[in-house]
Amino acid sequence: MFGICWIGCVLGRKKARRRTVDQNSHPMETVLGEIERALNAELYYLAVVLALTLPDMCAALESDDGRTAPDKYKAWYDANLAGEFGWLTAADCYSIRCGVVHQGRLGFPGKQFARIIFSVPTPQRNIFHNNVINDALQFDAVLFTRTIVNAVRRWMRLSAANPNVQANLPNLIQYRPQGWAPYIVGTPIIA
Repeated sequence: MFGICWIGCVLGRKKARRRTVDQNSHPMETVLGEIERALNAELYYLAVVLALTLPDMCAALESDDGRTAPDKYKAWYDANLAGEFGWLTAADCYSIRCGVVHQGRLGFPGKQFARIIFSVPTPQRNIFHNNVINDALQFDAVLFTRTIVNAVRRWMRLSAANPNVQANLPNLIQYRPQGWAPYIVGTPIIA
């Protein structure tokens, strides 16, 4: 036993599973792979939240100072995703991102759409995607998330030679199987 959680459950430690990482892959692949694993595990909320942060990560990588801002997020969306979600503008997507990440909500009274709805897979395999229903915009969570992931992969190929991306990439959060000297060495970390 390693402890007791606040509701009285016993906390233990699972045996660590070794993770294989292609050392030659783009560091962003770690994040994209986590999103895909979340979808496969039916962790749709997690996948949507992380996917909504991807334009921020890409915009930060492109920037001179390695930082993002609302206008940079929207510009990245316009350049890489604008044609993918017919009704969704860059400003709408940024509002969704802010609402989900900072407030845990998908309602936006006074905006183009009062509510955003994400449907999840059903046993009947019904897919509803990119629909306006009254004052709500509806997406299939899997298709929405995969569309953003695919856009990031396209962007990664196109921006590989960008000097800002090359300069900012080492600072991107990533899985580091051997640690990160001089902080922690010899054990896997996320840093």
